[in-house]
Amino acid sequence: EVSIFVPIYLQSRSMLRPLELSLPNQSSSSEKETLKKELDSMRTCYGAAKEEISKLQRELSHKASECKALASECERTKAESDGQIKQLEDALKDVQKRMFDSEGKVKQMQTHFLALKDHLTNEAASGNSKLTEELKDQLKEMKTKYEGASAEVGKLRNHIKQNELLVAEFKRDEGRLVEENKRLQKELVKLEMERDKRGRNVMELEGQLKETAAKLAHSVTSEKFENMKSLLSNEVNEKARKLAEMEGEHEKLQAEILLLKRESESQKAKLAQHVKPEELEQMKSGFEQKKEELGKTISELSQKNQTLQKELERLQIDNKMLKQQIQMLKTEIKSHNVPLKIHEELKKTNDLTVGDLTKKLFEMTKKYNESKAEAEKLLAEKNNLSENISHFQAVYLSPEQHKKEVEALKYNGIELEKQLAEVQKKYDDEQAKVCKLVSENRVISETLRDQYVLATTHEEIKTVLNNTLEKTNRELSDLKEKNEEIKQEFMRVNEENGTLKNKVKLLQNQLQTEYISLKDHETTVTTLNKSMQELQESNVAVMAEYKRGQEEILQLHAEIEAQKKELDTIQECIKSKYAPVASFEDREQSFEATVKELKAQLQEQVQKCRESEEGNKKYKQENEKLKNGLLSIQNDLQQNYILAEKSREMEKMFASKMEELNKQLRELLQKYTGQREERDDLQESTKEPVIMQAQHLSAEQMEALKKALGHTIEDLKEALRSKKERYDKETLKVGELQQELSDLKKSSIPLVEYTQMKEVLEQEIVAIKNSLKEKEEENQIKNEEIVKLQSEIQLAQQALTDLESKEVIDISEYKSMKSTLEAQINSIAENLSNMNKKYEEACEEALQAKKSELSLKDEKELLQLRSCSIEQEIKDQKERCDKSLTTIIDLQKRIQESAKQVEAKDNKITELLNDVERLKQALNGLSQLTYTTGIPSKRQNQQVEMLQNQVKTLQQQLA
Repeated sequence: EVSIFVPIYLQSRSMLRPLELSLPNQSSSSEKETLKKELDSMRTCYGAAKEEISKLQRELSHKASECKALASECERTKAESDGQIKQLEDALKDVQKRMFDSEGKVKQMQTHFLALKDHLTNEAASGNSKLTEELKDQLKEMKTKYEGASAEVGKLRNHIKQNELLVAEFKRDEGRLVEENKRLQKELVKLEMERDKRGRNVMELEGQLKETAAKLAHSVTSEKFENMKSLLSNEVNEKARKLAEMEGEHEKLQAEILLLKRESESQKAKLAQHVKPEELEQMKSGFEQKKEELGKTISELSQKNQTLQKELERLQIDNKMLKQQIQMLKTEIKSHNVPLKIHEELKKTNDLTVGDLTKKLFEMTKKYNESKAEAEKLLAEKNNLSENISHFQAVYLSPEQHKKEVEALKYNGIELEKQLAEVQKKYDDEQAKVCKLVSENRVISETLRDQYVLATTHEEIKTVLNNTLEKTNRELSDLKEKNEEIKQEFMRVNEENGTLKNKVKLLQNQLQTEYISLKDHETTVTTLNKSMQELQESNVAVMAEYKRGQEEILQLHAEIEAQKKELDTIQECIKSKYAPVASFEDREQSFEATVKELKAQLQEQVQKCRESEEGNKKYKQENEKLKNGLLSIQNDLQQNYILAEKSREMEKMFASKMEELNKQLRELLQKYTGQREERDDLQESTKEPVIMQAQHLSAEQMEALKKALGHTIEDLKEALRSKKERYDKETLKVGELQQELSDLKKSSIPLVEYTQMKEVLEQEIVAIKNSLKEKEEENQIKNEEIVKLQSEIQLAQQALTDLESKEVIDISEYKSMKSTLEAQINSIAENLSNMNKKYEEACEEALQAKKSELSLKDEKELLQLRSCSIEQEIKDQKERCDKSLTTIIDLQKRIQESAKQVEAKDNKITELLNDVERLKQALNGLSQLTYTTGIPSKRQNQQVEMLQNQVKTLQQQLA
């Protein structure tokens, strides 16, 4: 047996080194760097988005507080406007009453004038000169008083006209306010729609936030990513170095092949002398055994190559996953994120504001400008949000950077194509060389069939040829795989470029349509602030004008009262000189008897009122006791119900939390066991190739692998510790909540006691109702008695008027009797007013008792039901608004009608005054005629008849 020895310089590359990966693309490292940059930018964007969301939430809370303040201001202004309208209505009523009084006084004056005229005619017939002079003096005094009265009437007319103008202005303001109210309602509907949309967006953002948080939890950290990158870059550098060494060895082998060719040509002649055919067959069998061994080694190396390729594929998949996560983060960060707590708070505040706004729709009439400012502020906020979003989107890659990256990728693709062409050229050259060697090998084998060859040279040539064939085949397969990978990467890059272009276009469209600049927002805010200041100033001015108007109205009231007093003095003067008398003493005695009876009745009623007041006080005390008892029961019930509901909700919440935590623990344990198994598999897989590759792997690679495994194990341990700590905290919370539940169960009242208390309260309410009915019956009896007294007083007054209209008494006796009677009447009137007041108070107390009963019933119903629909309230409020608008329209119509009536009465008064002046002139003429000349009685009689006819016509007109 011949020992076979192959020199080192003739050994193949497969014998010297194991199969290694070819050089990776430069594009993969650049893509990883870009991905890392994008990750960092996305994280910064995410932080900025969170900050912007917190700012927006603060602004929203500030806006909610502003809305509440505006609502309170609206309420205040509505109350003020209602007060002003009531005051104006009262003033109008007072004016109307005074006009009626003035008309009555004018009629009385006409009657007095008729009496004076009759008296003058009688005196003219008798020819009393002294009486005529006295009458003239009286007429002069009356003229002066009438002139003063006419001046005051003129003032009243002017004031009435001013009031009419104010009413007209109020009507215009009301029309404007109605229109503004409609606009506000429309804007409110729009704002509610926008709020609903924002709420939906918030919900979507919350879901997206949760998804991003879950994805971030699953995603790889930056440190791990950098470690992986460093490991990959080290492996790539080592493989590049090995490739360079392989190329150098390839060149050496080519030189050795040339030398072998020369030696084979020189030793062809010597081969026949050295080797026999038997030895050749033995050599062949030895070569075949070596071939089998080499095949085994090749298969092992191919398996290693496949594992490395799988690792590369896994890394590429991880890269793809990272890119997808980055894209998802981009899409999610574009939409603003809001936490659940703030969303719930906003919901609650919005619900409250909606309720307040629906209740105070009518109140918002006078604060339209402020609400408009609010709407503009909201628009400004929207603009601010759009600017924030534009700023947020500006953080992303600009289209120019994207183009630069695409151009760099294209340039890398062109360079890779060039490298591919060079490699293909090398491959073609080597294939041609291989073909030449094969042909030479055939020639040599044909020549060696009959001749002898040296064993060493034959073995060397054979091994060299086999090695070259294997190497060329492997390089061919590697080049084909690289070419396919480059094409796939190029296609993927083109697709990504297309998607990125579409995204850029969409972002540009969104920026153009949805967002506004910060400058516009600031200008709108400044204009709004200015308008707010102007409105406040105008409000102050309006308030000042309103105060002035009130002062003027008070002055008018004072002047009217002075006019009344003057008219009363005129009437007293007339009555002092002319008073009717007919059986006055008999009537006086009857009147005194009636006064005594009325006093006795008054005393009885006073006693009854006192008794009713004492009963009312007792009733009030009983009501207060019942109310306190009911309130205490309601509080206990509400607390117990709330505690029971809370305990149930908390039990459900903690049960769900426990289930979730158990699921998470199971998943973590499964993950931990899976990772442990993977680690064991990795260790086993590393042990097997370590035995095979102990000669080839370097110490640095081993250390890097150990570090990576150590980091992963430490991370897993830390995650397990954190999960255990969370689980312990949750168990402690569950224990505390169970204790709270037990305490709540102990503190709650059973249903049996509650039903007993309820029955007792119902019995007490029935007793209170019965007592109330009895007191109402007593009040009705008192009312009937009061009506009787009023009718008796009216009869007395009529008797007085009859007495005054019949005969004339001495002035002193009449004055004394009048003063005594007036004092008695005033005292009776005061007593009656006191009685009326007490009766009204008793009625109010009865109404309050009824209201308290109703409130108790309502509270019971609320305890039983506890649920009201907001939509029905909104409908009711809308109906109320419509009713209020109709009432306003009715008031406007009434005001117009009253104004027309006032104008008609003014015209009548002017006509009457003109007629009175004519009468005065006629009387003056008569007095002059009687005083100066002795005109016959026929003319006087004719003039008197003419005056009587005129007076009759005036009376008919007044009637």
